[in-house]
Amino acid sequence: MNQERKGGSSLFLRCVLCLIGMFLYACGVILTKNCDLGISPITSVAYAMSLISGISLGWCTSLFNIALFILQKALLRSRYTWRTLLSQAVMSILFSIFIDSAGILLGNICPSAYASRILLFVFGCFVLAAGMNLILHAKFVVLPAEGAVTAIQNKSGLSFGTTKIAFDAVMVFLTIVLTIVFLHQIKGIREGTILAVILIGNFSRLFTRKGKLAKSTSPSELLEE
Repeated sequence: MNQERKGGSSLFLRCVLCLIGMFLYACGVILTKNCDLGISPITSVAYAMSLISGISLGWCTSLFNIALFILQKALLRSRYTWRTLLSQAVMSILFSIFIDSAGILLGNICPSAYASRILLFVFGCFVLAAGMNLILHAKFVVLPAEGAVTAIQNKSGLSFGTTKIAFDAVMVFLTIVLTIVFLHQIKGIREGTILAVILIGNFSRLFTRKGKLAKSTSPSELLEE
């Protein structure tokens, strides 16, 4: 009985930690977006979809995640279980709500001075990385984008870092193509995009060392714990 209570309590705490992480992640996305210096590669395609369609960034993120669900299933096959898909789908919907809620709460924070925007962008990347690492620390399930990166890594045999760089490059390329074709100009890709890759990666490594987080695993492996 005590073990069951401990297990239930542990699962509840992991869920709470995951939700806090997702909200911080969403706040980081909005803070960096407000600076108008470019957006992180992982969010760039959804951002382009939002500009083109007029649908909110949060729900465009959910729509884009459908493609990532399909990609993970194609690569992981039976290892990408229906339980994993359902968990990621629920997280995707919640994350979309958090992004749009953060947009309402933080939408007016947009300094005009370039130096202030740079400082806010750095802070936004810090908040985003903190949220990302809380999600990992919860060991509940990874968000679809990271799950896709991990699935590609497992299939290709490349290191996680190399796979992440390649994935980000593809996201940037798709964003450029989409915005040029539909908006006739490049949108969402600026100096901040490169800065985000550098800062989020370094902040994540800092949190990983401090929190002694486990090495990233596949979505299915996280749910099997």
